[in-house]
Amino acid sequence: MRLLDAAVDLMGRAGRQAALEICGESMRPSLEPGDQVAVAFGSARPRRGDLLLFRQAGLLVVHRFLGRTRRGGRTVLRTRGDGAPRLDPPLAAEQVLGRVVAVRRGAQWFDLGATRARAYAWALGWHGLLWGLAAGWAERMHPALGVRLRRADRALLGLVHRLFFRPCHPRAAPRPDRAREDGARP
Repeated sequence: MRLLDAAVDLMGRAGRQAALEICGESMRPSLEPGDQVAVAFGSARPRRGDLLLFRQAGLLVVHRFLGRTRRGGRTVLRTRGDGAPRLDPPLAAEQVLGRVVAVRRGAQWFDLGATRARAYAWALGWHGLLWGLAAGWAERMHPALGVRLRRADRALLGLVHRLFFRPCHPRAAPRPDRAREDGARP
């Protein structure tokens, strides 16, 4: 077991959180490079729209949970970066390390668990699933159409983010070591 995996396992069993900095651009505009996320480690069952932390190709990835599907006789999770052109490869539930519960942009933390924030995430989850499938189909049919759809998707997400992110996400001041909010006990 890798050191990081052991640390994540311990934090999950203890019901702890940690703050991680975003480095990539696959979640733009929802998460920008330099933003921080507070991750609740553990095995809470994800809900459509949640931001999940998992390992993919040796990297830690934060992408949006879109839903479950059956593959090869077992249930797998579907995820996608909000700014990514395609759905991620199917993900086994045991690969999920934690769930993002707050986002820090600049000096301010924003809560992802409030009712309005959950509705926002749910809508982005459905958008990600439907758009990912449609863009994949369009790209196979006509590559130039796929490129246009990806550009339109980014523009639409940017507009939605500018208009609705702050009104839907109350400000919060999470402590990364706070116990999980999903009701689970160590």
